[in-house]
Amino acid sequence: MWPLVLLGVAIVISGIYELFHRKRLADAADDFRSAILSTLSGLYPEPTNWPKSIDTYLCARLPVMQEIIDEFKPSVPQESLPAYNRDWDNYCQFCRAEVTDDKCATAELYPGKELDPKKKFHALVSNLLRYAS
Repeated sequence: MWPLVLLGVAIVISGIYELFHRKRLADAADDFRSAILSTLSGLYPEPTNWPKSIDTYLCARLPVMQEIIDEFKPSVPQESLPAYNRDWDNYCQFCRAEVTDDKCATAELYPGKELDPKKKFHALVSNLLRYAS
């Protein structure tokens, strides 16, 4: 009879642990999403307040974004970590080298001919936020 009681206790404890683990992951995802949205307010999801010198603006926020990314990394499933790191690297590369005011102006003057940096920015941030779902 004791082995069944011990097995029952072990199942109950593992169930409680699973509930706490899921709650912790859900809280981490909510914190991640809200931190990114507040850091990039006015730029994402809709670019309502696109600043001048966007490259400088985004580069100034990279340390804060790095901290957010690093804090959320333990909550990302192991099999998704390479893609998560790749998406973060793509975002950093975009902020440092690919977005400029000139490219934004050119994309607005010639829609369809140039890749719109605002759309690419939206896609890169969306890629990062998909790990919080």
